[in-house]
Amino acid sequence: MKATHKKFKFGSKVSVAECYLVDEVTENLLGKTETATVNSEPSDNEELVAIIYESGVIDFVPQDILEII
Repeated sequence: MKATHKKFKFGSKVSVAECYLVDEVTENLLGKTETATVNSEPSDNEELVAIIYESGVIDFVPQDILEII
């Protein structure tokens, strides 16, 4: 399996998948935006990634819903 966690570098811009933004679990989280900045580098393929949305809101998200832009 390819080590995808190594592509999430601190300060990288990412797009957040639409499915996550509209998910019923996160629907009450205000300030979500389509793009964000990586705020922590995951140490493996399973670790959540800390991101900061453009609004300044911090979130911890699965790696598979992020795409480097």
